[in-house]
Amino acid sequence: MKITVALLLLFTFNFSVYSQVEVQERNLSLEMVKARKIGVLSVQFAGTYNVLSGKDDKRVQIRLKVRSLDGEETVFDPNKLSFVTDEFKARFSVSEALFATFFRSKGFQLLTTNDTEKPIFAKYDPSVPNTFDDYSIDDYKDCAINLNFGTKRKPIVHTIYLRPNYIDKNVIDVYFVVPNELKTGKLYFENTLISEIKIR
Repeated sequence: MKITVALLLLFTFNFSVYSQVEVQERNLSLEMVKARKIGVLSVQFAGTYNVLSGKDDKRVQIRLKVRSLDGEETVFDPNKLSFVTDEFKARFSVSEALFATFFRSKGFQLLTTNDTEKPIFAKYDPSVPNTFDDYSIDDYKDCAINLNFGTKRKPIVHTIYLRPNYIDKNVIDVYFVVPNELKTGKLYFENTLISEIKIR
């Protein structure tokens, strides 16, 4: 999967799904508000960075209402979200997560697993684990965001993930990079199904 980092003019197709699930052991309620795939003709700002798909892939944005069950601030780890497709037998990790504010400038900090020639938009912090791999599914391929900042002969690969953040009651937009041909999927948090999704 080829992924570039840039700002791009985009155009969007909306499709809506509603689902609310409580994850008691994490003190979280997650409600699906809407989802959309993102094309190439309207403006889409994502703070100071965008992780964009190549020509064979597309970006999917999913809006979630996330709140703590007890009303107190609690940690929300977006790396525990995954977009699962039976069609491709694959799990896709989140590429970005942003608080859905007007200026869209506040997001979850990007982290990298590699301390070599780090990209300027990502920090290296080994004290924060990437939890995406903790919820693998048998016979499904885990598709993380892997960016090569080297060459084909001498690759410098950075696996991108996100620093968890505190929430109490927030609307959060999460993004996934998936194959163009993908038509259906399922949003999971850890091993809990949040919603099934159809992509037009």
